[in-house]
Formats: sequence, structure tokens, C-alpha cells
Amino acid sequence: MSNDRLQGGYDARYDDIYQRGGTTEAVPRVTSPAAPAPALPLPTDRGDESSSGISEVGPATATREEYEPAPRNPFDVWIWLVAAALTGLGSYFLSAPMLFERQYMEQLAVEASPVGYSAPWFSYASTAGPPLILLGVATAVTQLFILSIRHTFRAR
Repeated sequence: MSNDRLQGGYDARYDDIYQRGGTTEAVPRVTSPAAPAPALPLPTDRGDESSSGISEVGPATATREEYEPAPRNPFDVWIWLVAAALTGLGSYFLSAPMLFERQYMEQLAVEASPVGYSAPWFSYASTAGPPLILLGVATAVTQLFILSIRHTFRAR
């Protein structure tokens, strides 16, 4: 069972060009010829510009001399110094038992005090080393994040 209407009959609602088996010639359209392209201005020789002919385009009032960078936070340098000091102090405290072990052993052998054992300062300070390093690195990473966010908002 085939349907003649779907198989290729003529449909009066559409032009011949859209009919199956209809004319393939397009109806000539009346169009006006395109307007010629405007002539390009002749380049002028300027001594202050480069020979490439590239110049900045923008409002005449904006110049590079008027551009003023955004003010910096005066605490940025101090935050970086605190981060470096915390990291350095933590590293020193962490390595203090290795640095002063020989000196402490020599002193302990010479004195041989009957008072009893007293732990040196670096045995207590070595426990403070890892938290100080962590705090210093966290301060530096946070400062770097804040500076990158500030730069992103300033560039918009």
C-alpha cells in the first residue's frame, strides 16, 4: 500500500523548485550590483611611530601618562616576612637536636653533675618545629591566593 501523495505527487502549495521532479533552474532575482569598496586612506609618514603602521585606537583623552597603578597593600611585605620567619624558625627548631647534639654530649660528659638530668632547650623546641613550618607555609600560600584574587579583580 503506497500513498501517492507521499511518493511524488505535485503539491500546489510550493514552488516548482521545491517539487520532486520540478524545474531545477532558480528563478532569476533582480539584484542591484554591490557598491564598490571605499578607498583606503594613504598612510602618512610620522617620525614618532614605527614603520609597521600600527597605532593605538581609543579615546583621545586617555594617554599612558595618565595611567596610575592601583595602590598596593603596605602589609603585603610584612606578611611575606612573617611567613618566611615562621618557616625558617620552624626549620631551625626541627633541626636543632641534630645541630647541638655533639655540643650537648660534650658538655654532659665534662660536667657529670649529680643534680640529675635536665633536658636541653632544643628537645622542647623540636616539637614546635612542624607546627611553625606548617603555619609559615600556610601563611605564604594564603598570601599568594589573596594576591592572585586581587590581581584578577584589578585586571577586569
